[in-house]
Amino acid sequence: MTTLLLHPIGLDRHTWDGVAIDNALAVDLPGHGGAPGAELPSLDDIADAVLEAVPLELGPLDVVGLSLGGMVALHAVLRHPQRIRSLVVACAPALSPADAMLQRAADTERLGMGGMMPSTLQRWFSADILEHTPDFVDTAARMLLANDPRVVAHFWRLISQHDVRTRLSEIRVSTTIVAGRADLSVPRPAAQALARGIPGARYVELPGAHMLHLEAPGAFAETIREHTFVAQYS
Repeated sequence: MTTLLLHPIGLDRHTWDGVAIDNALAVDLPGHGGAPGAELPSLDDIADAVLEAVPLELGPLDVVGLSLGGMVALHAVLRHPQRIRSLVVACAPALSPADAMLQRAADTERLGMGGMMPSTLQRWFSADILEHTPDFVDTAARMLLANDPRVVAHFWRLISQHDVRTRLSEIRVSTTIVAGRADLSVPRPAAQALARGIPGARYVELPGAHMLHLEAPGAFAETIREHTFVAQYS
């Protein structure tokens, strides 16, 4: 069974390199990492494009998404449930705070990626992580700086439209919701609300902030392995 890995905004498929998962397929989301599709008008379209790029021969997928990737995963399972065996959604809400996302889009266009870097890293990583600046923070920063701010601003606007609250009960695949205990971008109550809305969803908290797959790759990978083990018998 293939595990499809979907990354956060502004990063690319290589952000998953430190997460050890068998049979993993990490892809670049549209508009990221050189992938086409930066002009797509909605997260539904992003989800469609992602699944269209994955061969049907791989069968039903275990989909893991973090942040933007988690939102795309939710849209994907609602639009293409036959393509997805199970779901892990990390650090993503059922509802995005629209005003904050629109302001972030405007700020990105005004300040550029370099100007947005300090606030982005503060949202993404724990304070003690930033104090020591491990290599993965530098790698994430380089990925962010490589982006066209106009494209990133467009994706913040897409995120501002994200609201799947009324459709969560339609999700019938085995689902695990993962939250970071120190996540400032998607606080635990938002992740807990998402878990409550999905029938039978499992809720897991891990130490770390928004970029859990970078701060706690071992624990994150183990959570995925436990999830897929349960999913195969669901």
